[in-house]
Amino acid sequence: MKKFKWAIVGSGQIAEEFAHDIKLARGQTIQAVVGHTMEKAKAFASAENIPQHFDNLDLLLQQGGIDAVYIATPHTLHYKQTLQCLSHKIPVLCEKPLAINKQQVKEMITASEQNNTFLMEGMWIRFLPSIQKVLELIEEDAIGNIVSIKADMSYRAPRDAGNRFYDPEKGGGSLLDLGIYPVYLAHLLLGKPNTIQAWARLTNEHIDEGCAALLHYDKGVYAVIESSLIMQMEWLAKIYGDKGKITIQRPWNEMPTAIVLETYDGKSTSYPCQWEGKGLHYEIDEAYSCIQKGNIESEHFCHHFSLDLMDTMDEIRRQTGIQYPME
Repeated sequence: MKKFKWAIVGSGQIAEEFAHDIKLARGQTIQAVVGHTMEKAKAFASAENIPQHFDNLDLLLQQGGIDAVYIATPHTLHYKQTLQCLSHKIPVLCEKPLAINKQQVKEMITASEQNNTFLMEGMWIRFLPSIQKVLELIEEDAIGNIVSIKADMSYRAPRDAGNRFYDPEKGGGSLLDLGIYPVYLAHLLLGKPNTIQAWARLTNEHIDEGCAALLHYDKGVYAVIESSLIMQMEWLAKIYGDKGKITIQRPWNEMPTAIVLETYDGKSTSYPCQWEGKGLHYEIDEAYSCIQKGNIESEHFCHHFSLDLMDTMDEIRRQTGIQYPME
């Protein structure tokens, strides 16, 4: 059976993880990699046993021979690179955040629709067994109606010259890279908030070293999200209901040690989490399945969800003054 051929755009850590995890996916392989330089592309291709390497996305697209592209570059490049691929009718799985603002996301979705070509944001945690278990417990009414969500993400990023976390040209800051995870969890479980209150600690370049937001919903339901480049937080996600709570243990957005269900009658059940690889193969298989069916979006992570997610991120940025020079 002929294997489905991917190209990776980018040669950093997440690209390496994709290359490793695709070996766990169904009937798929990597045909080519596009690096920032030919030297980086060649080194990546050699290390991962990839047949072709390029330093120019246009050359790859003109040559053809690939079935889909995974974009794993800094988020400031996602918009342009995705439009390039979609214009050639090449399906795209693009790392989160899909872009840096809602207007870019709108244009990317329009391009997907006009070219009748698949596009999905690479929010890989959506397809992890851990998140699937949480959704299952909520569907079973294990904690009753959700009252609040509290989730955080942090990484003490070094202030080295050129570090992408502190580089405005690369969309630096905690919100777009880390804060998007807890914001996503709130959207997944509660939907788009009615109102938002946000705060941030900004550098002189107007990117956030830390960010917090309170998302408000109907009937007093709320979510508290935090992200930071300077603190080490709990790396937990807690979902409180009127019958009990679910804790996604550390590291909640990767492979947590367990999902813990505690009901207010004193009962506690722990569901250990374990799977092969990092877990990117679950979203790889989802994209593959959608493309094979001729769908241009995933019913589990549709275009409109990405649009709503970025709308919330834009509002947090508006309230806190997080800015990027390319806007």
